[in-house]
Formats: sequence, C-alpha cells, structure tokens
Amino acid sequence: MTLAVSNLDFSFGTQRIFTDISFSVAPGEILSVIGPNGAGKSTLLRCLNGLLSPDHGEITVNERDIRSLGRKELGRMIGYVPQRNTDTFGFSVFDMVLIGRAAHIDTFSAPAEVDHQAAERALQLVGLQFIRDKNFNQLSGGQAQLVAIARALAAEPDIILLDEPTAHLDIYNQVQVMRVLRQLTDGKGLSVIMTTHSPDHAFLFSSKVLLMQPGREGLFGPPVDVMTPETVSRVYGIDVSIVRYDQQNPACRTVVPDWFGTAGTQR
Repeated sequence: MTLAVSNLDFSFGTQRIFTDISFSVAPGEILSVIGPNGAGKSTLLRCLNGLLSPDHGEITVNERDIRSLGRKELGRMIGYVPQRNTDTFGFSVFDMVLIGRAAHIDTFSAPAEVDHQAAERALQLVGLQFIRDKNFNQLSGGQAQLVAIARALAAEPDIILLDEPTAHLDIYNQVQVMRVLRQLTDGKGLSVIMTTHSPDHAFLFSSKVLLMQPGREGLFGPPVDVMTPETVSRVYGIDVSIVRYDQQNPACRTVVPDWFGTAGTQR
C-alpha cells in the first residue's frame, strides 16, 4: 500500500508551518522525517492520519484521497504511535494492545476472539508476549514504546506513523525499537514513516528522508542525497560535517554493528 503526498501546505492561523511538501512511501520502505523544532514534523503526521486538515494539497493511500475515507477505514490502513503518554489508568500490557483494535470493533460492541488473536500476534511481533499481563505503568521506557507500537500493529495496518519513537530512550532501547521497525518492513512489507531528531537514524536504516524546513518546502530523497553538509547546515543554522568512510581504504573503514540481525555493513 503506497502513501503519496502532493504539494501539502499547513498553517495555524496566519503562521505557515510547512509548504509544498511532496513525497511517497512504498511497501517495505522506511521514511525518516527530520528537521528542527517547529518545522512541522508532528503536524505532518497528524495530517497523514486525518487528525488535521491541510490548507492545500493531497494525501492518498493507493491513489484514494484520505478525505474520502471514514475514520474506521483509515484506522485500519494507517497505524499511529504518538509521542509517549504514560497515563494509562493501570491497564495491563495486553489490554493496552487490545485498544488498538478499535477500528475493527463496532460501537458498543466488545472485542471478539479475532480481536484477542490480533492483539496476541502484535505482542509477538514486538517480542513482548511474556509480559502480556504486566501493568503498563511498570514498564521500562523501551518496553512501553514497543507496546505502543504493538497497539498500532493490532489494527493490522499497512502503514505505520511514529512520532519520535526513540525519544528519551537509551542506546539499547533505541536499537530494540529500530530492530522491530526494520523487521516490520523487511518481513511484513509495512511502510513506516517516523519523525526523528537523529541524523544517524536516517543514514543507518531509512530508505528515504524528508528534511523539513520551518515555513518552507521539504527536501525528499535518499539519505545520502538529502542529508548533505550544505543542506543540513542551512536547515539547522550550524556548521555540519558528514564523514563517509572509504571501503577501499582499510585505514578509513568502520563496521556498522549488526543491530538488525544482518551481517555487519562496512561503510
């Protein structure tokens, strides 16, 4: 399922947040949305899942304008993981994930066996079925973030939007979250769109990058084409150097750790 954005503009009142944003994400791809605070990254995600309406432009899923889709239908196509919220009223991990089935459950109806099975599968995908009965408020930051991803997966969407999924996590838990996202794209063919403040995430595991500039058009393409010293320096207003290692020169060779279950990659 392909999500495409064409010439998207958004304003809050008279304040232009972003303008002329265009990109597309195909099945199995990861798009990192990166940019300074105030560039509109979170706002863009809320436009993509229909929570906000852009001033101009078009958002389509498999060439269908999302404005023509009902909330439940859109919820079955696009999963959403907002920035972390810990106010859960003491729900268990399983119940938190089961909430993600809302788009499949009729109003005033109780979850059926098929919904419980979907929640179990989602927990297995993120590797947390062993804590299914634990109180969500007792989880570590990394576990809580993986449960939030499982909740989105329970709806069985084709596209997942994540707003800074690795924020406030240590290196280990960042890797755990990124490994799950890579498994979802490589193994399940999902499309992932995530906002991040880390250029490393863009280079290490993203298929494409959207570099957003406050009040201006975004830059979209492969990470090596978009994240150049010139563009990053201009967008962030600081001097930036990007070091690339020569594979032909052993003195300038590094190995990216085998974080994603594949052979280490020399860069």
